[in-house]
Amino acid sequence: MQKTRLFFLIACIVNIFYLILTFIFFYFLNSPLMNIDENDYLSFYYAGLNVIEDLPNLYNTLLSPFPFRYLPLSAYFFTPFSLLGLELGYFVFQIFNFFLNILIIYLIYKIIQVYKNLRNNSKFNYKLNNFKEVFDREENESILHQSAIFLIMLPQFMNYFLGQINILVSVFILSSLFYFLKGGVRNELIGGFLLGLGILIRPTLILILPFLIIFNYDRERKKFSFNLQKSVIRLLGSIILIMLSGIYFLIYPQMFADFITVNLTGEYTYALEGGIEINPSFSLTRIVLIFFQLITVDVNGFLVFIVITLVILIPIYFLYIQDSDHPLNLINGYMAGILVLLIVYFDSWPHHLVVLTPFLVFFILINKEFRYYKMFKYLHYLLAILMVIFWGIFYLTYVFFPFNAGGLILLMLLYYCLIVYYKNQVR
Repeated sequence: MQKTRLFFLIACIVNIFYLILTFIFFYFLNSPLMNIDENDYLSFYYAGLNVIEDLPNLYNTLLSPFPFRYLPLSAYFFTPFSLLGLELGYFVFQIFNFFLNILIIYLIYKIIQVYKNLRNNSKFNYKLNNFKEVFDREENESILHQSAIFLIMLPQFMNYFLGQINILVSVFILSSLFYFLKGGVRNELIGGFLLGLGILIRPTLILILPFLIIFNYDRERKKFSFNLQKSVIRLLGSIILIMLSGIYFLIYPQMFADFITVNLTGEYTYALEGGIEINPSFSLTRIVLIFFQLITVDVNGFLVFIVITLVILIPIYFLYIQDSDHPLNLINGYMAGILVLLIVYFDSWPHHLVVLTPFLVFFILINKEFRYYKMFKYLHYLLAILMVIFWGIFYLTYVFFPFNAGGLILLMLLYYCLIVYYKNQVR
């Protein structure tokens, strides 16, 4: 336990080092990798100003070098940072992200605690009466170890370095899961609202919503069951927030057209060099589109996206609805939705793994009897290290191999593990 506590302390120090290195690049270096004029944070900075000063042009890519991809209401999250000015706002934003990381560690603990109380399983031998016990009791060593992996993983550095918002998204998603697991109408409503806040900032997380529906298939009786009331309660908060954003699009139709362009056509996400599309996304959709480009076949990018989404989503969802273990099934449902998103969306980047990783941690902590447990755990570690490395390798190899296939292979292996897990559960 002493070694694990030391590892966690080192992970905290490394996470702080990531932050300091980010500040050095942003404030003091004019590096082509990242500087004050080349940073994803600029997208959020200008959105925070535009939403109060020039709302109709929120998604106008001609007025901003970095397109804003998220639902209109989400821009108000960034307004307080924007009003501080670029340099001070960036500093406060990144310090805010650091403390959100600490909050994520606490939410991981709380969700495991709630799950333990729901399951009352003697094999689930964590001692979680209070948060301090995570650091003191040997039974909780694996929780502390996995929390350290979360803090030290390279996508954490990339999230800081690019000025991204995945840590905030992860807080909203984990908070929503915590309230869903607690149960009761009030908690279900709060959970749906918190998930909706996450979707505002990352609209593609709408793929989580099908996994919230209380919809089951009994293979023995060959019968479907559906809990309409509870499903509506779970979805209500998210739907309300999405509809409120839709009001903006009704008032400003051009805003909606611009939103669709930056999100569902694959534009403004790559550069061309020598006729080759330079895009290090590990998305299956992006890799397929680049392949079609290389063989000079003209295809509709949105149609390719829809087809691939259905091919990846339907098998895992069909297995998901046959699993009756609701507390664990809900946790894994979140993971499945996020994993499908990373595989299918046009532009999936290593920093997006900050959102997926807490759910990999839950799986590792809860499913130790899974027959591919070691493989799953090793994939988790590889994702924490190799996804950023694959991203860098792409820029050295894109001239003769313009695909980030390594990243996709790791995600597909994870997808395979989840398919096998569900097949074992529903036998």
